[in-house]
This record gives sequence, C-alpha cells and structure tokens, in this order.
Amino acid sequence: MKSTKQVQTATQLTAKDGENHMSKFMTLLNNRKLPVLALSGVAIAMLASSLPYVSASAHAQTASLSTTQQQEVRAIIKDALVNDPELLKEAIIALQMREQLGADAARQASLEANHEAMYATQSDPWKGSATPEITMVYFTDFNCPYCKKIEPSLNKLVEEFPQLKIVIKMVPLQGEGSKIAVDFAQTVWLNEPEKYLKVKDLLMSSPRGLDAAALAKVAKLTDTERWIGNTDKRVANMVNQNMHLMRDLGIGGTPSMIFADKVIPGLVSYEVLKQQLQEAIAAQEQSAKRS
Repeated sequence: MKSTKQVQTATQLTAKDGENHMSKFMTLLNNRKLPVLALSGVAIAMLASSLPYVSASAHAQTASLSTTQQQEVRAIIKDALVNDPELLKEAIIALQMREQLGADAARQASLEANHEAMYATQSDPWKGSATPEITMVYFTDFNCPYCKKIEPSLNKLVEEFPQLKIVIKMVPLQGEGSKIAVDFAQTVWLNEPEKYLKVKDLLMSSPRGLDAAALAKVAKLTDTERWIGNTDKRVANMVNQNMHLMRDLGIGGTPSMIFADKVIPGLVSYEVLKQQLQEAIAAQEQSAKRS
C-alpha cells in the first residue's frame, strides 16, 4: 500500500507538470502581445480558476474586477483562443491533469479505506499461496466473456509466482444466470471449499451464458448437486458486500484486478499482468529493505 509520503510526492509531481503547462500557456499569451498586458495574469487565473496550483491572490484579483473589466478579460481570452488554438490545447491539458490528479487521490483514499474489506475477509474463496507474500483481489462474473478469457492468464500467474494469492470476489453483473451461478459457487465454497475451484473452473469454461441446465451439469460433475437451489443464508450479504466494495472503489465492471493497491481494469494480456506483478514485488522488496 502506498504511504502518505508517496501519495504526496505523486501529487507534487503532477502539480508541477500542471505548472509547466500553465507556464507555457502564459508564454504563449505574452508572445501574442495582447493590448491589455496588465490584465493578462488575471485572464489566466480566470481561465484556470479550478486548477489547484493557481494562487489565492490571482483569484482575489479576478474577484475584484468590475463587470466591464471582466468582460474585457473574457474578450482577450476569446481573441487569443480563436487566433491561437494552441492556447486552448495547453489549457485542456492542464485541466485534464487536474481532473486526473483528483481522481487518483480519491481512488487512493478509497483503496486505503477499504484495505481490510479487500484483503482480510474470511468469506471469499481464493487460490494460490496459503502463506502469500503478495495478494491480488479479483472481481469476476461467471457470465462475463472477458473473465472467461483472462482465467488462463491468472492460472498461469499462480503457477509462475508461488508466493501469490488471488482472492476471488464474485459479483453477479450479467443477469439471472450470473446470480444463480454466484449463489451456487459461493455456497459450495462456504460448505465444501475443497470442491470450489473445480466448480469455478467448469463454470468459467462454459462457452455460453450460464443457465439452470448448465449449472445442473456442473453440479453433477462435481458432486455438489445438494447445493442447487439450496443457497447458504450467508451468501446474499457476502455478495452485497462485494458489490458495494466495487462501487466504493470506482470499479465499473469485470474482470478487475487489484494488487499493491493498483487497479487493473478489464481484459489485459498475461504479459501486462506479469509485468505489473513483478513491479509490485520489486517495490515491496525495496520497501522491506528500507525498513
């Protein structure tokens, strides 16, 4: 998990990048030799008033202008943008960086607040190391075609990195077939955990959307027929917690993976997963050496 100091450093770097873009923006305005140079700084402040690195004094200057002066400033900005579109490009880049900074900070705060819910619950199935050095959280849906495609990569990751544990958080996002599959699989995990991985692999290997008939076939192959239509009473709450956790983390779909408090959304290649995991392991080792 990132320390407060690391987050602050990342924030400072992003803010510095934003300052560089605004510096270029001001240079471009100065090169335009606008007729009201005394107002150019205030014009910049108005255009970028939502950016975190604009000084409070600039905002105060803007607020002190009369209505006529504010109209003059707007006219200057409009003329500059029409005649030199590069100014707009610079402003958009600065605004996008500001929005990304805010989104990253919110995501990091949510990851820290939900750390226990991600990694420390006892109700979630898992595979990999029983004594892990690093843990991945994996949101998945049995009817999600992209989840089906990423499963072989996750299995390969567990084989290549024996220190890895994958916590599986099942969410029913793809209709009724998803719901009955999650209810069944979670019930198997809670009552016959040794049969869960085979159940999960068979459900994931189905090339089409799951329905009651497909579920019955998997149950017969895994000797878990007793759990068809006999959902454990604890399952509903567990699934709701997974759904709420997804929303809190700003995750909109499956598959989504999290490790080292970094979110990897969607279907990605094995090479991408491996690289991200190696970087997380290296960072963890460096942190251990420093402490």
